[in-house]
Amino acid sequence: MASRWTDPRASRALVLGWLAAVFGVSALADLRALGAAAAVSLLVFHRGLVRNVRRAARSAVPISVGLSAVSWLFLWAVQRTRPDVEPFVALALRTAVIAFLTFAVLDRVNLLRACEPWPTLSRLLVVTLAQIHALRLLATDSLQALRSRLVRKPGPRDVLRGAGGVTAAMVTLSTRNAREISDAMRSRGF
Repeated sequence: MASRWTDPRASRALVLGWLAAVFGVSALADLRALGAAAAVSLLVFHRGLVRNVRRAARSAVPISVGLSAVSWLFLWAVQRTRPDVEPFVALALRTAVIAFLTFAVLDRVNLLRACEPWPTLSRLLVVTLAQIHALRLLATDSLQALRSRLVRKPGPRDVLRGAGGVTAAMVTLSTRNAREISDAMRSRGF
């Protein structure tokens, strides 16, 4: 969230521009138009390009490509004919462009300062960020605990076996964390 956009109005303008861009990109279905949108996005947000492409490639692209592939295979199995690949490629490319735009804007915007005029939105942002942080810590701690208990590297089966306990701990932690943050914000007059 470190940013050269210290003026809250500039941050708000960039967030509004991001909303408009995401809305526009989500309406595109043609591969050429999506390619042009990707090229424009890469040109506009060239600062931090490699980092933001890497973030999008690690977070959103594998899920989108996986879901597209599963959907394509399911349609092929149901229809007994090979479906057209273009809509599924467009879906994956659309997701990649939106993820890149999101990471590029988050690199440049101070969200807390941009949300200052709207206290409810500021509270929601604080609670959301705190929940993400708490859940990330819990997931990291649970993986480290799993690694420390096993002689070998934990595989998918080991992770699935421990998922119930971790999920219960995540729900308990997130509930407690939300209550503590809410109490702290209320005591500060929010």
